[in-house]
Amino acid sequence: MKKFKPGIEVFFDETHSGLTRVAAVTNFTGRTRNGTHLVELLAQHSAFNLVKIFSPEHGFTSDAPDGEPVADSHHQDFAVPVISLYGKNKKPSAEMLKGIDALIYDIQDVGVRFYTYISTLRNILEAADENGIPVWILDRPDVLGGIEVEGPMLQEGFSSFVGHLPIPVRYGLTPAELALWYKAKAGLEVEIKVWKCQNYRCSNQNPFPDFPWFKPSPSMPDTDTAQFYPGTCIFEGTQLSEGRGTDAPFRKIGAPWVNAEKWQKHLQQILPPQIKVNTCRFVPTFSKYEGESCNGISLTTEAPIVKSAVETGVAVLFSLMQTHPGKVEFEGRPGLKHPFIDYLCGTDEVRKKLLLGQEPSRIMNEVKSETEKFARERKDFFLYPRN
Repeated sequence: MKKFKPGIEVFFDETHSGLTRVAAVTNFTGRTRNGTHLVELLAQHSAFNLVKIFSPEHGFTSDAPDGEPVADSHHQDFAVPVISLYGKNKKPSAEMLKGIDALIYDIQDVGVRFYTYISTLRNILEAADENGIPVWILDRPDVLGGIEVEGPMLQEGFSSFVGHLPIPVRYGLTPAELALWYKAKAGLEVEIKVWKCQNYRCSNQNPFPDFPWFKPSPSMPDTDTAQFYPGTCIFEGTQLSEGRGTDAPFRKIGAPWVNAEKWQKHLQQILPPQIKVNTCRFVPTFSKYEGESCNGISLTTEAPIVKSAVETGVAVLFSLMQTHPGKVEFEGRPGLKHPFIDYLCGTDEVRKKLLLGQEPSRIMNEVKSETEKFARERKDFFLYPRN
């Protein structure tokens, strides 16, 4: 079998001449198989003048905490400014883009609407469109396989930086495919040039190719975490720990007051057999309940992919609410009108129906027609075969 190559390796396999002034939009993940970073390759290449770096949430080194503003900095090795797009600015201004011939985007994503790197991608595309600058995308795989599409569409009134595009929670596209879709959807005229992954196909059997996993954020340590993330991230909108600060974020969920045995017994009965639920005890090293002992459940699977990850997350929360009536609190965040879970889901219907005791399968079925419509529309922008 031919070896998989991400867009960055395909890009640097080509011959580039002249001198192009570029800005990199990247973070810790913008690396080749051997770990060499995009910034290093650009800075040392005779055909490119690296003018600046733009970084998303979690910063250039991908280690800033969830939701924490990141300040501008400087790349010491190459004397290049690092402009944060998760601080006072979330979109590059015309002034920031002066003197740049091309924006080069290379970030490993996780295929979920509320993972904010695609919000940064949207802002980059719009800024480039407004200023007549091409965007070059060095593509990377969809770690969730690129097949399944699920979860509610983003509804009017629930737009935020964790819901910046009118797509389902799990949208089944690579970064470049999503960029091409958004260009058409928004009627942008920006020039997008894509360096596709080589020897890659989207698949439920082998969702992430034989390639190192460079951690895109502090609580995304491996691809197993990514498989459950589309659903269990909704616990960010509750007072429970979603496992941040543990060895299994988004797979360990709990709180000091939880009756883990009661929850586990109920939950295992309503989840597919390939997902195993165990009781656990954990002490988060940061985030909610830092330093406190939490009782909860842990999720694992031997399957290569969690096909209904969003519904799984909703089922985990449904089960907790059924076994701990009146205990779950839906928390808000500063500046947001609705509880935070509504922005993660892109609608308030999931929360409201859970409070009414509606079963997860019914909740998901009620959004299925809109999700399936998007699943069909996205096919026009596929760059890779699916199986």
